[in-house]
Amino acid sequence: MLSRLHIRNYAIISELDISLERGLTIITGETGAGKSILVGALSLVLGKRADTTSLHNESEKCVIEASFLIDKYELKEFFTEHDLDFENPTILRREINSNGKSRAFVNDTPVNLNQLKALASKLIDIHSQHEVLTLKSADFRTHFLDSCSDGGQLSAKYKVAYADWLTLKKEVGQAKQALQKAAADEDYIRFQLDELDQLNLVEGELKENQNKLSLLENAEQIAGTLNSLSALILTSDEAIVDNLKRAESELSRLARMYPQAQDWADRIRQSLIDLEDVASEMEQKAGFAERDPAEQQRLEERVDEVLRLLTKHRKQTESELIELHSQLSTQLDSISNSDERLTLLNAKLEETDVVLQSIANELTNQRASIAKKLAPQLSIELQQLGMPDAQLEIQVVSEERMSSGQDKINILFTSNKGQSLQDISAVASGGELSRLMLTTKAEMAKNIQLPAIIFDEVDTGVSGEVADKMGTKIKSLSANMQVLCITHLPQIASKANQHIHVFKEEKDGKTVTGIKVLDKPDRIVEIAKMLSNARPTEAALAHAKNMVEQTN
Repeated sequence: MLSRLHIRNYAIISELDISLERGLTIITGETGAGKSILVGALSLVLGKRADTTSLHNESEKCVIEASFLIDKYELKEFFTEHDLDFENPTILRREINSNGKSRAFVNDTPVNLNQLKALASKLIDIHSQHEVLTLKSADFRTHFLDSCSDGGQLSAKYKVAYADWLTLKKEVGQAKQALQKAAADEDYIRFQLDELDQLNLVEGELKENQNKLSLLENAEQIAGTLNSLSALILTSDEAIVDNLKRAESELSRLARMYPQAQDWADRIRQSLIDLEDVASEMEQKAGFAERDPAEQQRLEERVDEVLRLLTKHRKQTESELIELHSQLSTQLDSISNSDERLTLLNAKLEETDVVLQSIANELTNQRASIAKKLAPQLSIELQQLGMPDAQLEIQVVSEERMSSGQDKINILFTSNKGQSLQDISAVASGGELSRLMLTTKAEMAKNIQLPAIIFDEVDTGVSGEVADKMGTKIKSLSANMQVLCITHLPQIASKANQHIHVFKEEKDGKTVTGIKVLDKPDRIVEIAKMLSNARPTEAALAHAKNMVEQTN
């Protein structure tokens, strides 16, 4: 239940702190005093979007806190799932800054608005004076039937299966599109892959082949130069080795008189060995540097093909071309597997469709069953609320599959004897819609374990004996849940376990909302004012006292 509501700097509320009791809490006050502002503030802490127009003083932030006693409700799983601390009481807090930004907290842990709304939906239901129009909503009618059957469990199961089916259906569509595109691209991909397969490129071969090609193209020049150099070193008239040998011999003789010359002689001897080796290698290599037109042509074609494919595919290196080969191969495999994947997805979609259809059929049967049971019950309750000739019928009509099932729910109604039933949106007046909404909310409350419900002027369009009967109906709800009710009717106000009066007063030059929890004598005076619409007369006071004592 909602045990406490603290509001600071919201609308015409400077600061209020309200402690609430179990049972039925009635909220009364003159029009414009701020009764519905309390509901507006509570709506914010339950996740409604806000802006700076909500601020009483634009230079300060707005803070709203709602404390709920939740130990008797099975909510621990929700707290665990959302990584929140389970505490009793649980405190929901909303802060709105002057720049319009807001923050939300559950037990001092920051949460987003979706989390806040999800928790709030398990704690309290706000029925505003304008919500009677939701009876015309297909979503509400469906939710009403499902709530009254199994609390919405089968409907929730259907929605999960529907989401799975919808996801698979989307995947199948995407797979079909991908397969069509892949089929169109397959020939070109295969052509590119065949080119690279035929190339059979090895990393590093381009540079190696270019070097070989350079050797073949310049074979005669290379051989001639190597032979000339070899002769210059070994066999020419002025061969380098002959001159060095003479130098080495002279230095060796000199060493007898000048010992340092021996070191030079040794170094020249080593140089002679190196030069003879170099000359021999050049002579040998000159023999291999021969023209080979066939090999030269093969290498030219090979290099040209590699360069052509590098240019075609806008690649810089052989490794990039090799990687492209791998990618194209993977793409081709993927195309080959796409058809198989589509077949598997279609099979899975068919299985999911069968499961979904089974749940949908079960849901339809459940709705038809509860509709048949509820219609006469609601008709009787409406008759008890001052519509003696009221008749109501709930139709479950087959529709195309959608997120809520395969059914359209029609509520047909008449309040006049002998008149054919028509859709409630066409025939029900404001007062009739109020009573219809009250009966539907009361029926839902029997099946949904909800700590609290708020009625904001649900009594629109009724008075007298009908108002008293509505008050009794609202009072009966409070036996199993906390009920807060904003009303202008004394017949309903007299049923209260707790009575809060909302008023306006002036503080520091500003009009602000104030509240007062009324004791029994004050309640009698307040109800007497509501009866007489003026300064209460003795008769009004006596009547009010009788109404309060009869109820309590």
